[in-house]
Amino acid sequence: MTEETFTNIRFALEDRVGIITLNRPDKLNAVSWELAEELSGLLYRLRTRDEVRAIVLTGAGRGFCAGGDADFLSGDSERPMPGTSDTSRPIPRSQRKSPGGPFFEVTRQLILVDKPVIAAIQGPAVGAGLAYALACDRRFGDTTTRMSAIFTNIGVAPDCGLSYFLPRIVGLPNALMMVETGRICKAEECQKLGLLDELVPEGKALAAALEYAQRIAERASVAVDMARRMIHLSYQYTLDEMLEYEGLAGVVVAYSADAKEGTAAFLEKRKPVFRGA
Repeated sequence: MTEETFTNIRFALEDRVGIITLNRPDKLNAVSWELAEELSGLLYRLRTRDEVRAIVLTGAGRGFCAGGDADFLSGDSERPMPGTSDTSRPIPRSQRKSPGGPFFEVTRQLILVDKPVIAAIQGPAVGAGLAYALACDRRFGDTTTRMSAIFTNIGVAPDCGLSYFLPRIVGLPNALMMVETGRICKAEECQKLGLLDELVPEGKALAAALEYAQRIAERASVAVDMARRMIHLSYQYTLDEMLEYEGLAGVVVAYSADAKEGTAAFLEKRKPVFRGA
């Protein structure tokens, strides 16, 4: 295993799976501006790191992510928060144009990283933490998991892409219930609603997510990544447009070494050995 150290996150590479750990356990991994910058930047760089075939996102300690950092949201941190900070404090030009800054960029990069991302969740995944979990391809939780679109409980509106992913995952009525009430859902209800795809015993979420990610990492990664991209694009384009894209992408993938190995293995009635190329 190789590891890289950051201030607010950790990154390790194990058997072609990149493990990103939010690392503010004393604050239940609440997202500060600095953590969001580190996380979005790492995800951006991982897109071109071919040794990483799949990614697991998790949190250190007792929680996955308790949402946005309270100091930032209240306007008391070094970086001003539009609406809550003293109006005499200058707000950087870039932040005026995009108040969500790196908080929103994390969600964008969870999709644009162009590799499967699996969430391993224990304890709270609320607010921005819920949004980040929902942006992942699949979510493994344990019996301590608690999930909530908690925004309106503190008088703010949903952000970090929650309004996009939540209704697509739990349906319109349940999405409205969650954002209107700020209800905290326990693990079993989370699975029933579709917020969790897999529910495992306490302390087993990371191991289960890693096992799943490693199975994906053994597959033909060019084909897997292109297939993932197609599914996301299907929310934006018509059937005719997707058929055109599938045709073009199919030709691109057919030129990969893994496509040749996969078809040869099928004809020879053996298990393929994919190289991710």
